[in-house]
Amino acid sequence: MADHLASIHGTEKDRVNCPFYFKIGACRHGNKCSRLHNKPTSSQTILFVNLYQNPALKSPVGKDGLPKPKNPYKSQKQFEFFYEDLFQEMSFFGAIDNIYVCDNLSDHLIGNVYVKFLSDKSAMKALKSVSGRFYSKRLIVAETSPVTDFRESTCRQYEDNTCNRGGYCNFMHLKPIKRSFRNKLFSLKKSKQE
Repeated sequence: MADHLASIHGTEKDRVNCPFYFKIGACRHGNKCSRLHNKPTSSQTILFVNLYQNPALKSPVGKDGLPKPKNPYKSQKQFEFFYEDLFQEMSFFGAIDNIYVCDNLSDHLIGNVYVKFLSDKSAMKALKSVSGRFYSKRLIVAETSPVTDFRESTCRQYEDNTCNRGGYCNFMHLKPIKRSFRNKLFSLKKSKQE
């Protein structure tokens, strides 16, 4: 019996635990979900709820009801500034495996940022430090996340440019970061540690 329960944990067959919360650390039903959202007491991954403020959401609305397009170069620079700022702050607590920023528009994923550390200990130090602090005049809401394998939580169609749900998809649409920019940040931190 225990083997059976272990084999279905976090899957659609599990009628007790929410599979979406287990995969993406968030659920579109929130507190009204009929299944349990088991928050881990310790994790390598910290979820910052709605931390990234996408500039496209602040765009004035056009006659067609859609946000007017923003300058993509300026938007990318704002994103890189945010990413670097967060990276510098979080790397103070330990080695970072990766930072994932959601580009979704649905309430449960909008602006969510996942910071995956190489160790639970570093993540827990960071979580303790940011609790009660502010970023960009907004209270930081951070919690441990069950997500450790982001291949299961990301939308494969989005990566292929074929997702027909757009920003309202229930799987993560991760904001892309230039490889050269990411490598620069991670190699700078690595050289400082040596």
